[in-house]
Amino acid sequence: MALIGDQYVIFNDSGIIQGPASIRGKWPFLPEQFTHDVDSAAVSFSGPGFRWRNTFTKGSLAIVFEDTGIVSGPTSIPSPYDGLSDVNRSDDSRIFHFAVRGGNYTTFWGYDYALPTTPLSDFRFLPERFQHDLDDVSLEYESIGAKYSFYQDNERIIFDSHGNIMELATLDYKWPFLNGWRAAMAKRIR
Repeated sequence: MALIGDQYVIFNDSGIIQGPASIRGKWPFLPEQFTHDVDSAAVSFSGPGFRWRNTFTKGSLAIVFEDTGIVSGPTSIPSPYDGLSDVNRSDDSRIFHFAVRGGNYTTFWGYDYALPTTPLSDFRFLPERFQHDLDDVSLEYESIGAKYSFYQDNERIIFDSHGNIMELATLDYKWPFLNGWRAAMAKRIR
């Protein structure tokens, strides 16, 4: 999922699956502040049938919801997040979170929102531009272990927990359809 202004898209590597469309139209039960200019968003699976469970943050608040309604929140969080990723771990029913703010990151379980205090520079192998002020993050667990994606401006870097960089690409190369939408939204917002 990607969010810009009051719009969302759901996509995969092949293209946009749903949207662009209004956040308010998709989730009319959300409080007004979560229907535009969201700071960070994450998606995980919930319960039988693998329903999507979304977490949006804005300022010092977080809300967790499914397409059918609010699960938790709005809840106070200790810090705004620049990026947030939710991960379903097969060894635990709780959701594992990875969040960044400025030059720091944190991990936490469930609804125990945490202040990012560990420096991103701990990932010493990363180019300096990916060690602060990230636009977004993603964390997945695969057979190789943890796989991180950091987004900065028009670039994405993917690396594993052993420091192996798996990909460094521009969004024009990886998801040109998203950049088309981003350009159209930038014109609309001006």
